Amino acid sequence: MKSDPDQELLDEAIEHLINATSNLRAVISRSPGRLNRRSAPTALAASPRKFLAFCAFVRLMRQQKDFFAEATSVLVVNVPRTWPIDDFDYVADVCLKSGDRGLSKLKTFCHPPRTKRGAWDFTPGNFLDAQKVIVFVPRGAELHPEFEVSADAVVDLEILDDRHLDSLTRQLETGPLSDEEKDRLRQQDPAFINSIFRKGRSAAAALTKLERLQTKPAKGPRLVPLAAYGEAGAWGEKFKHDLGLWRSGRMYWSDMDRGILLYGPPGVGKTSFAASLANECGAHLVPTSLAKWQATGHLGDLLKAMRQDFAEARDRAPSILLIDEIDSVGDRRAFSGDNRHYCTEVVNGLLEALDGVAGREGVVVVGCTNFPEAIDPAILRSGRLETHIEMKRPSAIERAEILQFYLPALDASKEFRDIARHLNGKTGSDLERLARKAKQVARIQNRSVMIDDVWAVVPKQMPLSDDDRWRICIHEAAHAVLTELSNPGSVSSVELFDDYHDNVDAHDALGRTSSNCPTPPLRTEEFFRQDIAISLAGMAAEELVFKNRSTTAGGSRGSDLTSATESAVLMITRFGLGKRLSVFPDDVDRPVQKLLETSPGLRSDVDDILRAEYSRARSLLEANVDAMTAIARALQQEKRLEGERLKTLLQGLCVADVSTQRLEFTG
Repeated sequence: MKSDPDQELLDEAIEHLINATSNLRAVISRSPGRLNRRSAPTALAASPRKFLAFCAFVRLMRQQKDFFAEATSVLVVNVPRTWPIDDFDYVADVCLKSGDRGLSKLKTFCHPPRTKRGAWDFTPGNFLDAQKVIVFVPRGAELHPEFEVSADAVVDLEILDDRHLDSLTRQLETGPLSDEEKDRLRQQDPAFINSIFRKGRSAAAALTKLERLQTKPAKGPRLVPLAAYGEAGAWGEKFKHDLGLWRSGRMYWSDMDRGILLYGPPGVGKTSFAASLANECGAHLVPTSLAKWQATGHLGDLLKAMRQDFAEARDRAPSILLIDEIDSVGDRRAFSGDNRHYCTEVVNGLLEALDGVAGREGVVVVGCTNFPEAIDPAILRSGRLETHIEMKRPSAIERAEILQFYLPALDASKEFRDIARHLNGKTGSDLERLARKAKQVARIQNRSVMIDDVWAVVPKQMPLSDDDRWRICIHEAAHAVLTELSNPGSVSSVELFDDYHDNVDAHDALGRTSSNCPTPPLRTEEFFRQDIAISLAGMAAEELVFKNRSTTAGGSRGSDLTSATESAVLMITRFGLGKRLSVFPDDVDRPVQKLLETSPGLRSDVDDILRAEYSRARSLLEANVDAMTAIARALQQEKRLEGERLKTLLQGLCVADVSTQRLEFTG
């Protein structure tokens, strides 16, 4: 059968038409949208804030050549966390207009968070069926896994560029903004932008007015100045100076301190220090805690809340990120049971946030805890919370300064110093409460506060009896004798404190023996045992002289018994200097009380060492009881012994032939 030439020509023409149509569609699909930069007036008419978002988005998309060149592409855009995300839905609609939106199949999506029940209330497939997709998500927020897998690029959108601000001020005739004013504007909530930029009104004046409104005295507690925080305050002053250099471009952030751990007893001002630091540095404060993160829901919500706090700190830099009770995060070596994986993920999430790929320029992290030993060591290494400062109860001078701060109407520096000597061991929180009580006394009598009101609320102290003072003198003299008998050992001073005092670190101590005993590079078993014997000498002397012991040797962290116990545990667990050669390689850094709770055999070994050294201390004191009594009598009369006077009293001590009980090794 002969073919029809006309039909062949028609078929060939149809084939060419199909190919041409296919090629045309391919070309169109590679450029499914274009930037409509001429829509800037439209965006400005909508609002100044949307205009700035429009400018930032246009600048970003001009750099995304692959997005327009590829046949299909998914672009994830991280937007500032504080910026209203709905603005970007509008901006994308204005910017990305094409001749045939249906043919191009370009979709944009403002990514919401999970619902309160932890579910997603959208279906990514409704957007991923397009050839080109743009997803806007708040910086640091959780991204749906389907978008995370399909994303070809993830980029950050930077808003409030200098040129865009200059353009806005020219078009609205609000007057120019200086570089310093632009930096201040970037620290403000974007919700105020439309109020600041009004046509024909000064933007600089509006910004100043806003800052004045925000700096009005807060109704909450007043912030104590950095100078009142001792060593932590000195660190804060140095950081404030360096932050000023960084702000002016004269110092790199990589040369700044990255973080600080503050530890100490409750009430000493660890949390309020972060607020004072942020206030004096003019930095944004982001207070948070594990409890706050956990309150958001399951593990995924917790990690998302953690990332969002770090994202807020980055967006509002310079900022202070306060993690209160950071020991709640825990130590991976101590995790066990069904929750081990969960707890490990929390620690790992924090480590990633502290120095992850997102970085944290402009963000310093302040961690607070009462229990530094319970924190994972990885959190405390250099580059993370690298500076560790113990916040102690304030001294008498610091207590007087704090009282003056809370009662500025009273110009009574000398009286405050006298009052402060009667408030030994009181924390900053205690002093703030005392000031409130004094104001309450004056308020009830309908008058201004007076210094007598402060005296009226000072806790009444029970004075020490002569017998109590003599016991303390014996206790401290025993420490001095055992220290002098140790090798090496050099006693520098012995002190007896009165009922109230201003020169003691431990708030509940009534005496102190100071020495110059350097720690050798190689510590022997004898070194540890001498140290333990010195710690136990005070209570051994009380038993020797008074036939009973008192509470002077224990009851607080850093006490004689605590120090002796910790030394004995260290001997056994880390160095194998007890009756067993095996050590605890996975637990050597765990808190002492945790080790003793979980290892009955360890407690027994520790007790053996303490009993042996207690016995040796008592025997040495029996051999030198006259010298110890002479030192105690001198201390009772003079309150402080040092220099040649102390050296004379310590001469001629008898080194008795007292052999320390050695524990036999067990197989």
